[in-house]
Amino acid sequence: MPMVLVGLVSFALGAGVIWIVKPEPRSPETQNGATTTFTPPADAPPDVSHLAPPDAALTLANWNYDRQNWSHAIEHYQEAIVLGRDNPDVRTDLGNCFRFLGQTQKALEQYETAQKQNPQHENSLYNQAGLFSEVLHDNERAKAITREFIARFPQSPRAEPAKKLLSELEAGPKDDKQRILDWLNTRR
Repeated sequence: MPMVLVGLVSFALGAGVIWIVKPEPRSPETQNGATTTFTPPADAPPDVSHLAPPDAALTLANWNYDRQNWSHAIEHYQEAIVLGRDNPDVRTDLGNCFRFLGQTQKALEQYETAQKQNPQHENSLYNQAGLFSEVLHDNERAKAITREFIARFPQSPRAEPAKKLLSELEAGPKDDKQRILDWLNTRR
């Protein structure tokens, strides 16, 4: 019996010493006694958990747009539209995403929808002119839309570039040599 008693006392003393010496488990937010905070990687999407669903979708759409993640931006813009954030800016950005993915008809549909929503929306009309000129190579439609842009928005910061585009469109197509010379002249 004395051996059993010695064993129990030894066990109790050992457990007591370990309980006193062993440090308390720390929460994941502390390290070496100092509180740390989680910092997401620089390329991580923004935290939208505190936003209403339409605002969250739009925030993620814009974040993806800025990173040229066109397909993801499209998904989030479409979600924002379904959730009630349908406006000419969203439609124009959605159109740009389609344009950059080579889906020109879908891009045009979005620019036209933006114009129907607000005929005073400059970007959607300006982008239409660029789409017809640069991508679809329909110079007649590009000229008509560019003229309309200049007439409707003469004070716009884009009026001068629009006038330059119209001038180039009216001059007709240039050969490759002239394009290279023009490009070199703009680099000086």
